[in-house]
Amino acid sequence: MPCPAPCNRMPCNQRCSKILTCGHQCPGVCSEVCAEGYCQQCSDKLKARVDFLEVKSYGEIDVDETPVVVLGCGHFFTAESLDGMLGMLEVYEVDEYGEFIGLKDVSGALAQLIPCCPDCKYPVRQFATQRYNRVINRAVIDEMSKRFLTTGRDELRELEQQIAELERSLGKTREEIMQPIRQARTHAKTSEVSRILKERGTEFRKLEGAIKAFRNSVVDRHQPAQKLHDATVHAARKAAAATATVDVLIANMTITDAVPVLPRDRRVTMGGRMVQIKTEFFILDDKFIVAQALKSTSTKSSIKIPGGAPGLLAMPFFQSCKNFIDEFQVENLPKLAVEVSLFYASIARSFESFCHSSKMNLDKAATHIAMAKQLLEEAREVCKQPFQNAESLRNAVEESLRLMKKRWYEEVTAEEINVIKAAMVSGSQGIASHSGYWYNCENGHPFAIGECGMPMELARCPECGANVGGRNHTAVGGVTRAMNMEL
Repeated sequence: MPCPAPCNRMPCNQRCSKILTCGHQCPGVCSEVCAEGYCQQCSDKLKARVDFLEVKSYGEIDVDETPVVVLGCGHFFTAESLDGMLGMLEVYEVDEYGEFIGLKDVSGALAQLIPCCPDCKYPVRQFATQRYNRVINRAVIDEMSKRFLTTGRDELRELEQQIAELERSLGKTREEIMQPIRQARTHAKTSEVSRILKERGTEFRKLEGAIKAFRNSVVDRHQPAQKLHDATVHAARKAAAATATVDVLIANMTITDAVPVLPRDRRVTMGGRMVQIKTEFFILDDKFIVAQALKSTSTKSSIKIPGGAPGLLAMPFFQSCKNFIDEFQVENLPKLAVEVSLFYASIARSFESFCHSSKMNLDKAATHIAMAKQLLEEAREVCKQPFQNAESLRNAVEESLRLMKKRWYEEVTAEEINVIKAAMVSGSQGIASHSGYWYNCENGHPFAIGECGMPMELARCPECGANVGGRNHTAVGGVTRAMNMEL
């Protein structure tokens, strides 16, 4: 094993049989460096307290029964006392007689502290006292993991704040960009829309770059457990190479050594993947809204969405979601799996609406809607588990399933508009006596207001749920006149 690894060497409890330079038998334990200067028969350290269990001095103990261990700081104690204080039972299995018989799995809970001398609190050094190397190295590796986790969580928290700010910014600026898009019939308005879209694209790329840098910094190969594993494999191969035959060495060259990544280290890595997909979701969702608005303008061919069309970007997003959900289930992270299922379903609905409005890729849209329903059904079952926010996520899943049953808006043709208008202005409940007005919600879905044709009450768009209507003849933000319906 390499020196930094938790030692796999079994400690011995017997007294050392070697003779010191003074001519007396060593008082230390077997396999340790001989305790020169600590001879019980001729040293001046007999009054030192060495047994914490029976509170005895060095001169009062029987070193044949309880040999001593000398620490790097110079203080010494019985092996039995130090074993208990430094936590040997946490890393070794012992029999009924107190003999060490096996290794315990130390990949679970983190060690609390670096082992220290009971008297001076100086850290026990790895090479000065080999008996405690498994305890010491485990604590050192765990300290590395703690720092890795702390730093990773701090950076994740910062990224989460940036994502929340992005979400707020998208909602705030969406109306600012929608109005110019709807008015983009002149070169000036077209230039303004292109400029705003470019600025938003720059904001997207900046956050995506920060997330990529974070994920690269916490990739599996940079985790403490992986570094330790690599060192262990290297040491084992180096030792084997000294005596192995050429055939064995060639065979070893093809061996792939896989390390079971510690769950505690994986939390940061999986958190990085989650913030990535959450960012992709908000950006893609925004792109679909903007793309739908651009479709309604006469200049749609001259305005391009930076980063690519949402219909194309949705494909890798769906695949990423599926991969993440599968991996989250393996890692036993139900909350993240449910959240990503909701992301998938939301984009699947937007993709379906986008495809229907352009009369393209309808089969693909149907496939992803079917997959979204399947993932939501599975997520509903997962929400029965007792994890954080399980109830609120279950409600979100139920609502998403309900929306899946609704027909999404399809762009109406000129003939369909005439049919709709005819239906609106005829019959006992029609608006034949008052022409009324047609409007578009913020997502471009048309609706009509009868009577005087001016908004007097708030409502929701039946297609997308956006705010429509208004009060006192004033429409809510995002609502515009649908002039093409009144021709």
